[in-house]
Amino acid sequence: MRNIAKILSLSILSVIVCFTSTAEAVIPQLIGPLTALLAIIPQILAFVGVAILTSLVFARDTTKSVYYKIRGFFTVKRTIVSSISLFVLIGLAVLTFYFVDKGVDENPTSIDVSSEKTAEQKARTGSAWTTFRGNANRTGRVDELSGPIDGNALWVFKAKGSRTVQFLSSPAIVGNRLYIGAVAGSVFSVRGATFCIDTDKNEVVWENKSEIPIFSSPAVVAGRVYIGEGFHHDSGCRLRCLDANTGEPIWSFTTASHVESTPFITKGRLYFTAGADGVYCIDALAGEQIWHYPAVHADMSPFVKNDKVYFGTGYDGYTIYAVDADTGEEIWSKPMPYPVWGTPSGYENLVFFGLGRGDFSQSAPIPAGKFVALDGETGDIVWEYEAGDAVLTAAVVHDGYVTFGSRTNFVYTLNALNGEVHWKKNLGSPVLSSPAVTQESVYVATQAGRIYSLSVEDGQIQWEYDSDTDTNGVEFISSPAIANEKLYIGSSDRYIYCIGKKDTVEIIGDR
Repeated sequence: MRNIAKILSLSILSVIVCFTSTAEAVIPQLIGPLTALLAIIPQILAFVGVAILTSLVFARDTTKSVYYKIRGFFTVKRTIVSSISLFVLIGLAVLTFYFVDKGVDENPTSIDVSSEKTAEQKARTGSAWTTFRGNANRTGRVDELSGPIDGNALWVFKAKGSRTVQFLSSPAIVGNRLYIGAVAGSVFSVRGATFCIDTDKNEVVWENKSEIPIFSSPAVVAGRVYIGEGFHHDSGCRLRCLDANTGEPIWSFTTASHVESTPFITKGRLYFTAGADGVYCIDALAGEQIWHYPAVHADMSPFVKNDKVYFGTGYDGYTIYAVDADTGEEIWSKPMPYPVWGTPSGYENLVFFGLGRGDFSQSAPIPAGKFVALDGETGDIVWEYEAGDAVLTAAVVHDGYVTFGSRTNFVYTLNALNGEVHWKKNLGSPVLSSPAVTQESVYVATQAGRIYSLSVEDGQIQWEYDSDTDTNGVEFISSPAIANEKLYIGSSDRYIYCIGKKDTVEIIGDR
């Protein structure tokens, strides 16, 4: 009886593990099926354990008889037994995936809120978020309010279920709505999703699923969310237009490659890069093509100024281009020594780009990077700054200065007209996330999972938030957004953080 009690205890423990553990993973770029499978191995083992233990407890005599027969069969028919065992293991994995994942993905493509919930979650109006980082200056904010004055987590949103989720996209904030793209993985698939979250109630308003992962950051204009699909290896992806209130699709525009970029929306037109499929200009209302600039591979959010569209390439020749915003005809192009990754901006007659070897996962074996300012009319280099490693962030323009981060661990603020260093700050970890800037502060997130508030005047640290305080092991590729005197940012794991003034933290989602 004592042995039976022990076995029953183990069985109960196994069942608890099956239904309470969640599968989580942190991957720099993309969630793969193998990783997701490894993440739910505890559930698989638990199911097998429960089956075996139950058999031992409730059918001991029968089990002994069957055991001797099976042992004899194993000896004679080893090849057949090996094949059967393989199929059984595969079947167990499939069944485990079905039961574990069934409760996660049973929602329809778009989750709308009920009329009762809509009344509770009424959206407040706010300024449009027209491109990557909110505006042409890439400041990461669209209101005139200050950012958070301390580094406490007001709340942490956690994507629910056992799927693996990464928020590599950067949030767009309009009123009390946060919009963000995600990569969502399960055992046999990697997909994407666009989330709308109520920032007051910290609840999901709607989730729109995609069959393709989403790295693109959304733009939100006139009640519509514009967001791309795909990573570098994906093809046949779409730029999607969703209803900002419900998440319902309005239209989609299919390209031959992937859409990692955030569109730049101005004068009723939407400009975006589409990987190896070049650059497009389409009608923002109808989603119909106006022009297409092919034969280049571009992944950044383009910059539009003075009737010109500026963008750069990181593959098949490193070049910065200016094309006519109305026709797509090339005005000038300028070869660069390194891949052009940093999202551009401009100040007076200059346009700014970050360059460098390496990517979001790692530095190149021989690191190199720089930041360049070009004449917007001619493409001539006016000044350049050697950064030492890749500049992957957007160029943030503010008050006659330009701020950017680098894989060197530094954040730099330079004079926008001549490139002289105003200040630079070593944060101890690569800066892959684009800074956000207010009148008083520069907000920066690092790959090591820390967020800093720096003085806009001299770069001195005002406060620091370590994500390990509330979660573990996250990285920041997502860029911070400042709104309502708070900071919002996604992470490489399933968390979205809101940094504000409250001393206690609440984790929303799975509890």
